[in-house]
Amino acid sequence: LFISWSVNAQVALPTFQGVQSASEYPLYSFSSHTFTNCGATGRNGPTLSNCTGTYSPSWTDNTNYLNVPSDAGIQYWTVPEDGTYTIEAWGARGGKGTTNGSVYGGLGARMRGDFDLSHGDVIKILVGQQADGISRGSSNAGGGGGGGSFVIKSPYNSNGSILVIAGGGGGTGANQGVVNGNTHGQIGENGGIASANSNESEDGEGGYSGYDGAGGGGFFENGTNSETVGLGGVSFVNGGAGGDYAIGCSYPCGAHMGYGGFGGGGGVGHAGGGGGGYSGGNGTGQWGNGSWSGGGGSYNSGENQDN
Repeated sequence: LFISWSVNAQVALPTFQGVQSASEYPLYSFSSHTFTNCGATGRNGPTLSNCTGTYSPSWTDNTNYLNVPSDAGIQYWTVPEDGTYTIEAWGARGGKGTTNGSVYGGLGARMRGDFDLSHGDVIKILVGQQADGISRGSSNAGGGGGGGSFVIKSPYNSNGSILVIAGGGGGTGANQGVVNGNTHGQIGENGGIASANSNESEDGEGGYSGYDGAGGGGFFENGTNSETVGLGGVSFVNGGAGGDYAIGCSYPCGAHMGYGGFGGGGGVGHAGGGGGGYSGGNGTGQWGNGSWSGGGGSYNSGENQDN
């Protein structure tokens, strides 16, 4: 997730003194920065130490400017000064099943726009993570849903707080699942449909599940659990973890299960999980030839959009 800026703003003072440059007293020097997963993998995001060990600018060592509170995986970035910032976000790719060769899941969406931000604004940044699906056992698990990437301004829990969300790709099934336009992260707001699951999530909902593949998490709502082992991806407002798998479940337990990527990716059994995003993608109930899951939906409130 890449953020750069340009500043030419002027602030009118309520006196005869005229105008004062908004960039005269920045919190710290900033031109651009790429926020990453800081080496984290799987359903949970990075810790503060992961990120301070990954990033090189000196301001990233100051928790007033960059923080990961409670090791929850969501990075808090403090805007250094008033200006127009270009933000480009990419969702994570969906995982591949363990027996379907090299067929990875759908690609994440790429969303870009310009945003007017103010000195001292605190922005929550969740960088989506890919999940290869398998987290237990060694065979016949589908690919977990890829996590969506979220850039959210306070108060963090309404459509008006969203700067940009890039949906993650859906995972593929265990046995020769395929990827199509529904499997990639969607540049529209609705989540992608899945094979044998044509319901379409919208308005920040979680994705719908199939028999085996769980839905991706949306902005407001968790994805729906599958009927077997895959648990739905967690919504952004609930922390954004990838979907886990059910403990003490019935068939197909054991090797046939996996997790979704951080950013709301759906968990799996044999079938692929839905991608996380503004609205979660659908998990599928199929895992054989020709099956696919849905990518997460996206959202962009910026100017000069390029999606």
